[in-house]
Amino acid sequence: MGLNLFNIFKKPQKDGEVMVALDIGTEYVKAILFNIDSIERRINVKGYGRCRQHTNAMQGAMIINIENVTTACDMAIGSAIANAEKFLNDPSKSQKMLIPRKVIIGIAGELVRGVTIMADYEREDPKAKINQKELDEVIKHIKEQAFNDALVDIAEDIGVQSGSLEEINTKINATYIDGVKVDEPIDFTGKNITYRVFATFAPSLHINSLKQVAKNLNLEVINIEVEPYAVARAIDGGRKDDYAAIILDIGGGTTDIALIDKGVVVGTKMFAFGGRVYTKRIAHDLKKELNKAEELKLDYSKGKLPKVEAEVVKKALGKDTQIWADGVELGLREIEDVETYPSVIYLCGGASALPEIRTALLEHAWLQVLPFTRFPKVTFLYPKQLDEIVDETRAINDPMDVTPLALARMVLENNK
Repeated sequence: MGLNLFNIFKKPQKDGEVMVALDIGTEYVKAILFNIDSIERRINVKGYGRCRQHTNAMQGAMIINIENVTTACDMAIGSAIANAEKFLNDPSKSQKMLIPRKVIIGIAGELVRGVTIMADYEREDPKAKINQKELDEVIKHIKEQAFNDALVDIAEDIGVQSGSLEEINTKINATYIDGVKVDEPIDFTGKNITYRVFATFAPSLHINSLKQVAKNLNLEVINIEVEPYAVARAIDGGRKDDYAAIILDIGGGTTDIALIDKGVVVGTKMFAFGGRVYTKRIAHDLKKELNKAEELKLDYSKGKLPKVEAEVVKKALGKDTQIWADGVELGLREIEDVETYPSVIYLCGGASALPEIRTALLEHAWLQVLPFTRFPKVTFLYPKQLDEIVDETRAINDPMDVTPLALARMVLENNK
């Protein structure tokens, strides 16, 4: 459950209102045009578009040139609108129907940090129904008691002043009433309550740059969501008590990790190692320009290179893959309060298509370095495995497109 108590918007979004989700990545901007159907409880995807980022736009999932990123976002949204027009019965109404006014934006990068806070309390009147006012008071109390220490710890960890950090959002993602987990606590009664609260923070500069892009596009920001958290919440069945998984979203600039245990997002970690590292390796070893190296990497991922050239690229990629796997291990190790690790690892994101990524995970000594009960299965996460999403384009089927879909779904979750 994501309670949108202290986020950017307070009013629920209207059914049928066209909005856009933006996944602003290091290599690409991806835009999902969608609306919500609260009765059927689903996201209806109307269109999809993407645009390649300028080489001087992003670094480690952070914006370094707002103008270049704004241009790429504008083009991605335009592409999504054009894609959506193909499915309209009356194309003459497309401009009025499809131009979004609101946006939900993803945020990622190694400076984005999440903390889990457990709140236990005994209710004075166990027979009284839990209401929104009570939940608001719980979150307020948690912020007063725990946020200052959390900010200091995060600031020391990433090497910034605590005053430069800003809360992205705070969500109750698990509630236990008298020992029983419930999806939605409102209207329940009970005495002993435990809330598992997931709070995320990032430097104000990072957050404000995303808001500025939205402003440049004349879009109202619905919310800013941490991408690995959004993906973890979107998986079909991922909120059930018996569900556990590790999700690795490998983009151009970062690898984002989310760990789910017993249907709860236990933690997220991100580190600055993504597909661009492999592109630079190919450029260096094969003496190619970056754009040509990127083309070679993509063709290699799709199995389109001649055998001899593919072997050369494979050799170059192998030099960095073990370093990446070590980074995944370190990220998992840093997630607190994990007794045993899930036995399935899901891969998504553009760089997950590189064969060396999956091979590195399969060859890593997981049973020796972390408390796995058995060697993890490594598989891909596809858009069809996400919950509460109807893709009316019927064309979004690649693991690289999981994140923007998951971001769109968060509007539905926050619309409770």
